[in-house]
Amino acid sequence: MNTRLPLLSIITVVYNNVKGLQHTFQTIHNQTGKDFEWIIIDGNSTDGTKEWIQALTLPYLRYTSEKDKGIYDAMNKGLSIASGSYVWFMNSGDGIYHPETIDALMKISGHPDVLYGETMLVNTAGEQLGIRSEQTTRVLPEHLTARSMIKGMVVCHQSFIVKKAITTPYNLNYRYSADIDWVISCLERADSVYNCKQIIASYLVGGFSIQHQQGGWKERWAIYVVHYGLFLTACAHLFIGLRYILKNKIFNRKH
Repeated sequence: MNTRLPLLSIITVVYNNVKGLQHTFQTIHNQTGKDFEWIIIDGNSTDGTKEWIQALTLPYLRYTSEKDKGIYDAMNKGLSIASGSYVWFMNSGDGIYHPETIDALMKISGHPDVLYGETMLVNTAGEQLGIRSEQTTRVLPEHLTARSMIKGMVVCHQSFIVKKAITTPYNLNYRYSADIDWVISCLERADSVYNCKQIIASYLVGGFSIQHQQGGWKERWAIYVVHYGLFLTACAHLFIGLRYILKNKIFNRKH
């Protein structure tokens, strides 16, 4: 019997979003590289999501369906049962960009602690809106470090793949921005970070952090103070605020 563990654990959190989950499934199932497991953490959905998952018969699928304490609690559940060397969070509605993405990523020499790449933004109709670095103020750095994150979430969570060995659970004290804290913490512990220099994920705009932006700003301040200190945090938020105002002025002039 083959008991070899997968190289990659893809973790998908879902609640009452069967359509989005089906899209995510297609992008995973179509991968040419098969050295992965797919872990679905369902929050006890009532819209048919749970039944759809239960009907799947896939050798690479593992799932749970139970109530949780929120998105980051669900993500922690997935992280705790992941058996792959790498973990990749791909929530319902998001997707892997190309059928050969996993195969290409897992063949990168040296097995870096972190792999990251670009993100294609898509809307609910499935239309591509453009590359995240070009459509938003969050430009992906050529060389991503923990210090890079002081400019904001410059790397999309869905385009950030990390060795499980250097991860810790998401901090549930943060309701809206625990993903920023988690990414910074992973980068602080990473010895090697690799820029894939390609689009590796599609991200459905209007996600959890966007829906709770105001609460997220308050939490981000606290997170930055922990990681960067008060002075750098104040400077960073002044920069982010001015950038946001400038972006809105340019947008309003165009429209």
